[in-house]
Amino acid sequence: MRFALGLVVVLLGALASPVWAQSGEAEPHYCMGCSFAGSQLAGRDFSGDVLVSANFAGAQLTGASFHGAKIVAGNFQGADLTRVSFDGTECTACNFEAAKLDGATFSGARIVAANFVGFAAAVSDAALQNLLGGCVSCNFQGASLAGRDLRGIPIIGVDLAGADLRNTRFDGAALCWYVVNGTERGTKCAGLKDARVNGASFLGVRLCRDPSDAATCTPVTAAALQRDSGSALSGAVLP
Repeated sequence: MRFALGLVVVLLGALASPVWAQSGEAEPHYCMGCSFAGSQLAGRDFSGDVLVSANFAGAQLTGASFHGAKIVAGNFQGADLTRVSFDGTECTACNFEAAKLDGATFSGARIVAANFVGFAAAVSDAALQNLLGGCVSCNFQGASLAGRDLRGIPIIGVDLAGADLRNTRFDGAALCWYVVNGTERGTKCAGLKDARVNGASFLGVRLCRDPSDAATCTPVTAAALQRDSGSALSGAVLP
């Protein structure tokens, strides 16, 4: 029994150790508490891996792939994620603050409670639509999204406070949702407090019970959008 317990401790220690990440050995497909901070990992393939509390802060990951990976509490702060594939990735409570995401792709990604504060990546409108459309309860405060095409996508629980949204098109987007508190039922919209919205268009934005089903959506009035987004939306084109 004493030997078995000792073996478990050794195995758990090896799982959490970052040594193999620097040794050139093949990465495990399941990794808890591993540190890749500052590592040179350009082109690495993490496809299908399960990464829990993995630290990629400051890592060089240009051209890497996380296709189909499941990432929980991953820290990508300050990492170079240029042209990284997050296609099909499930990412929960991940931190992308100050990460370089130019050319990254997010087709089919499902991202929950992630931090993209200050997002200013050079990505295509299609990639941005995939990212925002698959991101629930995400922080895009202070993001630079001026002139982008975000028409028709679900933008649920996303905080765009202080973002640059000048001339951005939200026409037909599912921007609002229902909130239930006990027996009370209300509505909320994507946070737009202090966002710059001159020339932005919100024509036909929708309130949805199920953002994936257009049949559950109804049009949002200008008054409701202003109230539930926390912004007067001065200078924007309203419903």
